[in-house]
Amino acid sequence: MRPLVLAAALLSALAVTGSAQAYGWPIKPFDQPHAIRGYYDDPRVDYARGEHSISFHFGVDISAPDGTPVYAVATGTAFPRKYSIAVGTPEGREFGYWHVIPAVKHGAWVSLHELIGWVEPGQGHVHLAESYDGVYTNPLRRGGLAPYFDNTTPVISSVEIDSGGLHVDLAHVAGVVNLITEAYDTPPIAPPPPYAHTRVAPAYIRWRLIGATGWRTAVDFRHELLPQWLFWTVYAPGTVQNRPFRPGRYRFYLLRGFDTREYQNGYYRLEVRVSDTRGNVTTSVLPFRIDNL
Repeated sequence: MRPLVLAAALLSALAVTGSAQAYGWPIKPFDQPHAIRGYYDDPRVDYARGEHSISFHFGVDISAPDGTPVYAVATGTAFPRKYSIAVGTPEGREFGYWHVIPAVKHGAWVSLHELIGWVEPGQGHVHLAESYDGVYTNPLRRGGLAPYFDNTTPVISSVEIDSGGLHVDLAHVAGVVNLITEAYDTPPIAPPPPYAHTRVAPAYIRWRLIGATGWRTAVDFRHELLPQWLFWTVYAPGTVQNRPFRPGRYRFYLLRGFDTREYQNGYYRLEVRVSDTRGNVTTSVLPFRIDNL
């Protein structure tokens, strides 16, 4: 079964999130949606200096040309660094703006929509993060970044059953196997090149064996940031993050270690349901036969 990741601090943060007011965009116009090229909990897989690092994306990447003015989405105290700014609000929220050259001093009080910096050369985006008492939450949830509209439907590229990285004959599924889906979403506003065809992670993935099990959650990115150690229990091998001119590929474990011996031999249908933060849903069904000796 998937490990539980909702700690007490996270539950407390989500309670605050539910009561917090929505906020506008950090670039002009504040009251219109902008293109986003990186979603919350997207995979981040980097190979640099011979090292392999993985993480879940802890904010959203808002496309903006280098040098674009960046403004505060809430009033608070500024804590600038070399290429980022954190603004802490009196009620415990903190907004982080990455890839930004600061225009404010440490400890300065900034007002709503006050200029706080400019997009760093070579970045082409603002990474916006939101947290409560150090716990990150999804800016695209309802009640977060607004206005935000999404009429795109997630895509399920495939539903697979594998064992040891090899596809299993669906007419003879036996023993312990893995249930995997490849799925992605697309931003409702296409980012400019070279991210014009980018793909992002969907927010919510569930599955069931029709007539045999209830719905089970495989992935839930709607609110919480998952810890790094869960990365390869959520994302399956073959996952590749989006890059310039490369849209990205996202493969998810529905369940690792599905033991077919707990079920009677016979025909089953694996149903997968994928949705985003605004309830756009797509579904796919994979028929297969359990055939244990």
